[in-house]
Amino acid sequence: MHKFFTLNDLDVQGKRVLLRCSFDVPLDSNKSLLDHQRVRDDSRIRDAIPTLKFLIENKTKIILASGWLGRPEGEDPELSMAPVALRLQELLREQDLLKHNVLLTPNCLDGSKPRSVYKNKDEVAMDVSKLKDGQIIVLENVRYDPEANSNDQEFAKFIASLAGKNAVYVNEAEAQNHRPEATIVSVPHFIVENGGKAVFGFKCAEVIKYIGNISKLLNKKDRGRFVFFLSGKKIETQVGITSKITVTNSLLDKMNEDDVLVVQGAVTYTFLLAQQYFNVIKNKIREAEDIIEDCNRKQKEETAKIKKENKSESSRILVEREAQIQKEKSEKLKQLINVTDAQIRNLIGASFVEWKEIGEQIIFAAQVLLKAKSRMVEVLLGFDHTITNNYPDKFGSLPKDSEIKFFDAPKGIPEGWLGVAPGPKTLDIIYESVKNCYMLILAGPLSIEDERVEKFSETNKKLIRAIKEAKDNGGITIGAGGDTAAVINRWGGEEAFTILSNAGGATLELIEKDGRLPAIVAIEECSKIK
Repeated sequence: MHKFFTLNDLDVQGKRVLLRCSFDVPLDSNKSLLDHQRVRDDSRIRDAIPTLKFLIENKTKIILASGWLGRPEGEDPELSMAPVALRLQELLREQDLLKHNVLLTPNCLDGSKPRSVYKNKDEVAMDVSKLKDGQIIVLENVRYDPEANSNDQEFAKFIASLAGKNAVYVNEAEAQNHRPEATIVSVPHFIVENGGKAVFGFKCAEVIKYIGNISKLLNKKDRGRFVFFLSGKKIETQVGITSKITVTNSLLDKMNEDDVLVVQGAVTYTFLLAQQYFNVIKNKIREAEDIIEDCNRKQKEETAKIKKENKSESSRILVEREAQIQKEKSEKLKQLINVTDAQIRNLIGASFVEWKEIGEQIIFAAQVLLKAKSRMVEVLLGFDHTITNNYPDKFGSLPKDSEIKFFDAPKGIPEGWLGVAPGPKTLDIIYESVKNCYMLILAGPLSIEDERVEKFSETNKKLIRAIKEAKDNGGITIGAGGDTAAVINRWGGEEAFTILSNAGGATLELIEKDGRLPAIVAIEECSKIK
């Protein structure tokens, strides 16, 4: 178990609190800056409500560093925290927690231009000094100030100084805890050095308890079945990036013969291709890995050269050259395993794959299958599919004239049709694997977000019922990632999960690195400061 304080360990009555959240929420650009409905999804704000309730009821003065919103370069008014502060105020009012209006500093709630915290230090300090017991003041987007992302120590000292002596730092920044940013890793140290304490909020503590300690849970003697869902749309291939593939490979080292890897969502189709060419790839895996290594080295060398010789246009040139090398890599790998685009379409129809990276992604999928086989872990792929004859838009919705039907085979989806959800046979097999499991991690949606697809296939309804049964039987059920949480919330599945994380990349790194994220290390170090 991680060694740090939580809010339950402290007496915070009447203290000043620096609360770090991660309110990087999706916005509706059609709504005005001062419209709380500009926030399209407030799940990350709602995650902090239990912690805020505790702090308000203990009459603390709350300085809410809500993190960054988007990736602004300077004072971008479109990415102001103003609508976030207003939505937070509405949520507190709904739950009868609003004692005073939620403030914003520097203030733009009066219609003035959004401005940075660090460039307006005196104004920010003055605003904070006027806080009342149980009141919240939201700091403007910290990425207005480049010093935050670069972990500038003077910037961190200033943010910590807003809380003063004997204050409390509370981390509820679940989605941003993997970033070594000033308000995450340095501010807590300065607050503790000034006589204060550094702790985690209620949601973060729960996430770390289950997700950050997965290795310990899996190493328990005589534990039951562990089910990991490798699902969703993307298979990331960037070197050094923690992805679902790297997490899966890490977890497979801890999985046993009775455990199950469920591959669903759009990634199913890449894995079905890897399964089809498994024997060929198995015999040529070292050659494939050499091709990937050579191309990655070439890309790294050319990146350094382009940055040195073409400083003014390096970004554009880099993007173009990276795409060329990625295509070359993919084509070499397809030739190695003797697969053509026509053969791919004959197997999966128009189902989604990353065509520009398909060669490498098939190899990545095959590496997972090889490792699972060596660990005697069962891999559940698609035995049948829900298919349609139209592509969904970027929000997952199908055109109104789309046909939807079941395809009763694992491969050979007809030309012009694409898989958008598992079929009934696949769902029945998943249900049997899940219902009595010891622990489960759902790391991505199993279907697109179209309501007609859900009504036809009942994918989420059946999956949530199976997971709820596992939880009721004593299993630990974990939902991980923003897309996963959005689907679960949409279809009313919150009660099926022991813990539900709205974080994406942070959750993946929390799993893959056994909980050793920068924020966790910082709080642990703070607990040792006397």
